[in-house]
Amino acid sequence: TDLCLLGFYGRPWTMEQRKELFRREQKWGLNTYLYAPKDDYKHRTYWRELYTSEEAEQLITLISAAKEKDIEFIYAISPGLDITFSNPKEVAALKRKLSQVSEFGCRSFALLFDDIETEMCAADKEAFSSFADAQVAVTNQVFQHLQEPHAFLFCPTDYCATFCTPSVSQSSYLHTVGEKLLPGIDILWTGPKVVSKDISVESIEEVSRVLRRPPVIWDNIHANDYDPQRLFLGPFKNRPTELIPKLRGVLTNPNCEFEPNFVAVHTLGTWCKSSTGQKDVAMDGEDQGSDYNPQEALRLALSEWLIEFGMADQPDGKIGRPKREPSEEEPMQTDEYVPGPKENPLYTAEPLTLEDLTLLSELFYLPYEHGPTALAMLRELHWLRGNTVEVQWRERAEHFDDMCAAVVRMFNRLSNVPNRTILYDLYNYICDIKSGVSLARAFVGSLGGHNPPPCQVINDDPEPWGFRGGLSGEFQRMLPCHGNRDLFHTPPASRVYTIRPCTPKDKSEVLRLSKEMQSETLQQAALIGDRLVDGQLSPSKYCDLVLEDEAGLCGFAFALTDAKTAMTKSQYPETMLRDFPSLMAIQIHPRVPDPSTAKHLICSVLSSLKESSSIGVFCEFRSSDKRMLDFLRTLGLLHVLKVDGLQAGLVLMGTKL
Repeated sequence: TDLCLLGFYGRPWTMEQRKELFRREQKWGLNTYLYAPKDDYKHRTYWRELYTSEEAEQLITLISAAKEKDIEFIYAISPGLDITFSNPKEVAALKRKLSQVSEFGCRSFALLFDDIETEMCAADKEAFSSFADAQVAVTNQVFQHLQEPHAFLFCPTDYCATFCTPSVSQSSYLHTVGEKLLPGIDILWTGPKVVSKDISVESIEEVSRVLRRPPVIWDNIHANDYDPQRLFLGPFKNRPTELIPKLRGVLTNPNCEFEPNFVAVHTLGTWCKSSTGQKDVAMDGEDQGSDYNPQEALRLALSEWLIEFGMADQPDGKIGRPKREPSEEEPMQTDEYVPGPKENPLYTAEPLTLEDLTLLSELFYLPYEHGPTALAMLRELHWLRGNTVEVQWRERAEHFDDMCAAVVRMFNRLSNVPNRTILYDLYNYICDIKSGVSLARAFVGSLGGHNPPPCQVINDDPEPWGFRGGLSGEFQRMLPCHGNRDLFHTPPASRVYTIRPCTPKDKSEVLRLSKEMQSETLQQAALIGDRLVDGQLSPSKYCDLVLEDEAGLCGFAFALTDAKTAMTKSQYPETMLRDFPSLMAIQIHPRVPDPSTAKHLICSVLSSLKESSSIGVFCEFRSSDKRMLDFLRTLGLLHVLKVDGLQAGLVLMGTKL
């Protein structure tokens, strides 16, 4: 199995960076480099053009450098943007280009048809029965022209399961590729998705049957060219080592910046050296049956990377500790500044630690998951935002502040590392996360009654550096189902909740829940809402919803569009009922910790009331029902109503619609 490295969209790496990559690949047990920088214009847009003598010299140098480190150099070309498959001159141009690269000493090639339009021109439609037939015909010709090179890769247009119609096993495109592509040609595959969270053995066995050969995984787990704000420093994971004997190879698409790929490539090397037939373990590392543990692989990579941070840059681009030679032009420094007893002490840069790098990795982890510390910070902020009245709030706020302080310390230590090359590749990312964490820290401080610095106050007129987005962010926030599922801003609920209309079978559970919550209040004041709950009154149409989790019914919201119809006497002032004519009865069990779930339930009923032309709604609560009153205040949907002559022991909350 060839275990390799691939290219990406973005600024191509320099010659020195590629040479350093070859050195690392050899050291970590990887053996292949695929040259496919999408922004090399002669790789993709101007694929027909031959390389100039100067460009040829650069490629020859690169190919030779790979050979010196026993790295197989694969030259890739992407003609799919505008090639006419049926034109012999186009095929001849493709052969001529690859023959030129062959003369440079390259013995392995790849033909890529990813990220292109699938509609053929009229000439190709006349010559070929399908898009797959056209691609296969040209690929086979080129492969034979190169006289069966050491390695030859083909990237299909449908390179992942989500692109296949209607499925992998029934894809006519993939079946044509599998049947007609010559057996010596390997096929690239990214897995279930373009960026796959998991790649299972079963999914690879399925696509292998269709392709009639094991695929080469083209892994985008660490690729960040689709989002300039993301960086991925987590370990190679969720790919069981049982895959190794079932694949022709693995290539990884890296982060665009060179230096942050240390972890990605290092942990891939560790995975490749794992014994076959074992399972990839979960993040907690509990599965001791496998010799690949992502957490341990990450620790090994970060420990080695830490050494690189401490090595100063050399003028020639190499890394090392330069010896400082005295200069005749530099005056001798005869004295050293020493601050006085009442003056500020001299600033001393603290050295970067392994704990700092671990924190950095957990803040910039993987496409579908945050690291443990990042996840803990999100959960704490989520809880602190909605539970300001809880007894343990202050203690947890202090813990959150400590975590934020650790991020700031990590930023300061990184900013002072000797290896400025690594720092410059990381700086935009760490500056961004430090800013975000600092804003969250100030927000929590303001919840606790502290006065945050004026520049960090979150208000309706923030400065540009106080929020993220730009035009792209504005567009995304206006779209339904904005992509929060990959990197969620609030943690996913630990339970699955269902909001549905109340049925006759639910009545006993609704009453039981209501009485259980009433027993907490130790107050027996009669409420109109009680009659909605016990069935004496029927809720208005579409205004009877219940909330259910795995343990059963855990909340409800019932409403009457016209509360006057339920009154036997004038219980509330006419002026109040004019503004708030509807009544709603709400109860949420304490085992529902997620405010967003209750908010969804209540908003659904409010929406139904508004559609019934109601202009306002009020809710009744016993004043001793402090838990529900506080809970509803955190939702921000209802506010306490000031009502003259209100019965003692009652609190009304309401909202205009």
